[in-house]
Amino acid sequence: MLRLSYLFLVMLIVPLVACADSQQAEGGAGVKVDSQQVNAPVKGASFEEDVHYVELFQPLTVDTPADKIEVAEFFWYGCPHCYHLEPGLQKWKKTAAEDIQVVSIPAVMNPSWKLHAKAFYAAEAMGILDKVHGPLFQAIHDQGRRLFSEDTLLRFFGSRGIDEAKFKAAMDSMAVATKVKRADKLGKDAALTGVPALIVAGRYRVLSGGVKSYEEMFQVVDFLVEKERSHRQNSSE
Repeated sequence: MLRLSYLFLVMLIVPLVACADSQQAEGGAGVKVDSQQVNAPVKGASFEEDVHYVELFQPLTVDTPADKIEVAEFFWYGCPHCYHLEPGLQKWKKTAAEDIQVVSIPAVMNPSWKLHAKAFYAAEAMGILDKVHGPLFQAIHDQGRRLFSEDTLLRFFGSRGIDEAKFKAAMDSMAVATKVKRADKLGKDAALTGVPALIVAGRYRVLSGGVKSYEEMFQVVDFLVEKERSHRQNSSE
């Protein structure tokens, strides 16, 4: 009982951590967030550069229209912290202002991550991403399935009624290879050391080590969105 109480206390005080470049995701040490509270703004909240966020030396090249502010999430399906972030991200996305465009980018930090990136873009190319994105996370983290090889991934997609041969062809296509290569470059340009990572307007990266919860992570995003709006307004005057 004492050991359980100690572990529970550690979970309460441990800072938000990220999945680093490793073949196997670490255990579920991430902070779970109440998705009902993710969008609750903190009036007058102010966050500090190099504590809560950093400005990238060279802004990322984004595909978002000029009148939109991109919020990019770098993730890996095998990362428990990315899985815990997902409900809050989807809720935040649904209530985001019209000038915000949220995009998901699979991080490519080793061969296992690259395989999942190929699966992500193959699903996107086949128009089934919404159908499989959540279930793939759930299969790995809720069901404990080790979907870290091409064979296990193909069987997973096949079990969901997707033609395995067509999915493999999509994974091996030049179009998917190009997107994976771009995702890899974006991750390197953003100086990623782990995921989940949130990049605002291709200019600012939220520092997960500087926030205490996923709720606060989104508050930093809100702060940076406002910062970018002010920057654009001042630049146009």
